[in-house]
Amino acid sequence: MQRKPVVLILTSSHEPGSAALAEAVRALGTHRAVVLDEEKYGVRGCFGKLGALASARDERRLPSGGGRHGAAARRRNARVASAVRRYAPEVVVTMTPYAQSAFAEAKRKKGFSVPSVNIVSSFVLPEGNFTSDAADAYIVENADVKAALAKRGIPSRRVMIMGLPYDEERLTPIEAEDGKQELGLPRTPTVFLNEDAKREIAELLGLLVDQGSIINVVCCAADVRRLGALRAKADGAEARSNVVIVTRKELFYDYMRVSDIVVTRYDPVVIYKCFKAGKPVIAFGRSAEEMRNLEYLAANGLIMLARSDIDVVALIYKLMQTDTASEFVEKGTERTEMYSLENTVGYLTSFTGV
Repeated sequence: MQRKPVVLILTSSHEPGSAALAEAVRALGTHRAVVLDEEKYGVRGCFGKLGALASARDERRLPSGGGRHGAAARRRNARVASAVRRYAPEVVVTMTPYAQSAFAEAKRKKGFSVPSVNIVSSFVLPEGNFTSDAADAYIVENADVKAALAKRGIPSRRVMIMGLPYDEERLTPIEAEDGKQELGLPRTPTVFLNEDAKREIAELLGLLVDQGSIINVVCCAADVRRLGALRAKADGAEARSNVVIVTRKELFYDYMRVSDIVVTRYDPVVIYKCFKAGKPVIAFGRSAEEMRNLEYLAANGLIMLARSDIDVVALIYKLMQTDTASEFVEKGTERTEMYSLENTVGYLTSFTGV
């Protein structure tokens, strides 16, 4: 039996989009897909409980040129080289600046020649050493990122504008209402809340619960450590049925698809899927890098940017009471309608270098 060619995907533990990309590669039927995060190739697995701190420091330093010396770097290089030897991929796809920097360094140190494609999974170019860590090709969301790469010395022919590699089903209004009924949601407008910090999400949920029966709130809480604080806020609702706390990851997008408004911390996967699904987005950031992306999206009329928790409530009412929501949905549709995960996979599986 002839061996299928392999697409090796290197990512970071916090990056959620690689699973969908791998699934789409496998669904094509012509290639295998293998996903490795830094649990397998980075420093995290080397130091037990201290590994998480070591890995976080490594992720910050490596893309900007640091973290390239010492025992940890040698182990990382050896692990990447071992994966390349084991899987013999046709192409390596890197999903984060850290993954690309780690691969580029190992390639230089260990002398293998397999090409790499870096998917820039953001709306503005992140900080990084894009000259010394250059991939053989880049997939970017927009022309502004391509121009920024050109300023860093990356030839234009090596940069493909293909959107982000995330698809999402768009429901008709009737399908959305039926979906709400199946999930036990009232027919009133539903706000989907996505955040990953315990204190912030509890405070936001409390503000939304205080709006009474005007809205339903679906709150995503994959981390069970948050449940106590969230349930305490939910118990203060006028009608307990108006608040749903989702703890199962497999239900995350089921609830998002039937929601009318999505409120999220900066998360490129969630935001891009909302564009695809026709959902207006209110977003907020907690870091300078997140704010750079959100300000870019807001300037292009794609999201509503909330700079405080109170802003979130005011913007929800603005979306509910005017035609503003449809304007944002239209902009998101225009932004994404020419791009698909299928096209990205087609490019990757046929990639032979530039």
